[in-house]
Formats: sequence, structure tokens, C-alpha cells
Amino acid sequence: MNTVLRRLRGVIGVGLTWGVMWAALTVALGLVMRFTIPGSIDPGEGELLIGAMVGFVGLVSGVCFGLLLSFAEKRKTIVDLSLVRVAIWGILGSAALPLLTGMQDKLILITCPLGAVFAAGTVAMARSGELRAAGQPRLLNSE
Repeated sequence: MNTVLRRLRGVIGVGLTWGVMWAALTVALGLVMRFTIPGSIDPGEGELLIGAMVGFVGLVSGVCFGLLLSFAEKRKTIVDLSLVRVAIWGILGSAALPLLTGMQDKLILITCPLGAVFAAGTVAMARSGELRAAGQPRLLNSE
């Protein structure tokens, strides 16, 4: 049971991290657009509202990615994971919400690249922390 709770904590942590980061990215992009192209954002659309909606999509995408990763790669350690495979899981996880709900399917063109980048980034950061905790240098020589 301890393993299940640890995996569940990891999945929820990834989902929350993705949700916050997707929301922050959207709010930052909205602020840039407001100052560079003032007419492109309607008065009823605020950066925080759009950020909250995109943050929810990021949360669900992160949870889907975490579930896919934990079931598909459960026998591997974080150091053994291939970043390409992890990016593919990120693409699949971030495509789940637009495909399974009434959202516009063209949103996949935004969520899938974000999922791939965030998945690879999440695992790369976790791998770096794991290697640092093990006392190995950050950059490994191939010799």
C-alpha cells in the first residue's frame, strides 16, 4: 500500500505542478499580448480567467501523464527513463482532455507540444535531483 500512496502522491504532484506552470505561462502570455496588441483581448477575457482555465487543463494533463508514466514505466527508475518515451507519454497525457471532452480538437496543437516539453522537463529535473542526491556529478562523462 505504501507504493500505491507514493505513486499517487507523485501523480498529484505532477498534476499540480503542470497546472500552476501552464496557468503562469498563459497569464504571462496574456499580459504580453495586452501590452503589445491591446485589441486582441476582449474586455470580458482577463488574463487570470484564461490562466485558470488553462491551468485546469494543465492539471488534468499532468495527472494523465503521471498515470501513464507510472503504469507504463513502473519497473524503471527515473534515471533509466528515455526522455523521448517520456515526451510521448506527455503528448498522450495532454491530448486526453481535448479528445475526451467537448473542447475544440484544434487545442491539441497547443496542448501536445506543451505536454511533451513539460514531460521531458519534469523528468529531467527529477533525474538531476536524483543524481545529485546520489552524489553523482551533474554532468556525467561518457568515458
